[in-house]
Amino acid sequence: MNWKLTLAVAALASCAGMAQSASANTLVLSDNFNADTQQLNWSGDSTFTSVAVPQSDGAVSSTDLIGPGGYEYCQAGQGNCVDLDGSTGGGNFPAGELLSTATLTAGLYTLTFDLSGNDRGDTAQTTDVLVGGHQVWTSGSLASTSPWTTYTVSFNTAGGQLEFYEVGPSDNEGNLLDNVSLSTGGVPEPASWALMLIGFGAMGAVLRRRHAISSA
Repeated sequence: MNWKLTLAVAALASCAGMAQSASANTLVLSDNFNADTQQLNWSGDSTFTSVAVPQSDGAVSSTDLIGPGGYEYCQAGQGNCVDLDGSTGGGNFPAGELLSTATLTAGLYTLTFDLSGNDRGDTAQTTDVLVGGHQVWTSGSLASTSPWTTYTVSFNTAGGQLEFYEVGPSDNEGNLLDNVSLSTGGVPEPASWALMLIGFGAMGAVLRRRHAISSA
């Protein structure tokens, strides 16, 4: 068999394996916060608990559930979202925490979520994602004007609860979170997609060559 065709077949077989793996992924949790009632110092819902963390100065870390008809900082047409720095903080750390009610087992997961800056002209904020207390992603210093962006994070974990952690210090205006979804399994690496493109290119070259020979 022509070496180019061999490479193409191998690449396409690899792609088929990736597609089969992706189709086997299972949704673990999903929350767009639209079924919940808007509330300052939100307590959470069936998917996430908003963790109230008392501070030595009497302040309490919290989150706010905001949306149309109240605070208009969520995505247009998307309903509610979570302000990760609630209305009770006073310069404390953390500014707010969301903790999943589900506990993840060990394995590979893919997390997607929408995040924007605080959109109110406040100082830059930092949001960390942790699982079982271990950081798997950070926004870094996210400016107030940072637009809504969809992030996808694949990670391996030994298990634990998923956590969105607003670093602080709290000033009642945090980054905004929406459309959280977590599934088992990962997403294909860029190298895998490159292999797929090589495979298609090689197969196309072989077919064109064969067509030219047969037409001669």
